[in-house]
Amino acid sequence: MAEIKNRSLSEEFLIEIDKIIDYILCNDKFVVTSHINPDGDNIGSSLAMCGFLEALDKEYIYLLDDAYPSSLVFLNREGLRKTSDQVPSLEGYTVIAQDSGSYERICMDKDLLETSRGIICIDHHHTNGDYGFINYIDAKASSTCELVYNIITRYEDIKARPIIGPEIGTCLYAGLVTDTGNFQYSNTEPSSFLMAADLIARGAKKQLVIENIYQKNSPAYYRILGECLNNLEIIDSKICIAIVTKEMLDKYGLEYGDIDAIIPYTRDIDGVELGIFIKQKEIDEIKVSLRSKSYIDCTELAATFDGGGHVRASGCTFRDKSVEEVRNMLLEQAKKLF
Repeated sequence: MAEIKNRSLSEEFLIEIDKIIDYILCNDKFVVTSHINPDGDNIGSSLAMCGFLEALDKEYIYLLDDAYPSSLVFLNREGLRKTSDQVPSLEGYTVIAQDSGSYERICMDKDLLETSRGIICIDHHHTNGDYGFINYIDAKASSTCELVYNIITRYEDIKARPIIGPEIGTCLYAGLVTDTGNFQYSNTEPSSFLMAADLIARGAKKQLVIENIYQKNSPAYYRILGECLNNLEIIDSKICIAIVTKEMLDKYGLEYGDIDAIIPYTRDIDGVELGIFIKQKEIDEIKVSLRSKSYIDCTELAATFDGGGHVRASGCTFRDKSVEEVRNMLLEQAKKLF
């Protein structure tokens, strides 16, 4: 039987991984951060990196200005996460920015960021612009959690010292599961399954992750889901648009972070290639999630509106626009992709 190798560990990537390990070992003060609107890969990779730094007795700050979605609060370590207003300066600290496809999306005050020694970038977005002085960017990797897993396991191999246990393993598993859509998405590689098997063998709490992310929706969520699905709009049998307004969120007593599980419904309809989920976070702020099935590049549509992400999953933000204006702008551009 042919050996299944981790495609993320080419010679090119091993060089960058070793640079990161050497830098961490030779320095003492770090900030771990990620992108705005945190998701499972954002949080899981960040907490795993914090655990790695902790195991190496490094001083670190976990800094993220946006709050966790309710489905991911179970990963939270009380008092660990700081926000920019709690940190006066990052002088002497190196920032490890993970899962952030651009400098602009790093979820911290940029004036504060500029006081640091610089940025190590660890990411899997193909739109990434290499904004770090060390860049480990693999656009074909399933998740940033897989890249952090590669870093930690490379250190384990070099030093013959185990690092990943139940806590770090659970964080990495959460990010792997969410960014692969529970191993449904096209970014799922053989290495993803090997990583999952290894994490579970090391004590990752698989069932805890599944229950919290996929099996803990509130009755109010299902009520808003029903209203949203009842008003789905399907255009030319290829594009599906779903909308949740701020009025709907208030009506059902839900927060913006409670409705992300609706996103796949826009794509998972027979014949539909592109799903568009419009979420009115505030009256003057609208978030859009884009999902495609086979051939539409979501980043192309997102980039039209200064957004980004992955080929099959991207997003963008609109300000001072009505829901109807956003819907019309997106649909006009989306039709050009077919």
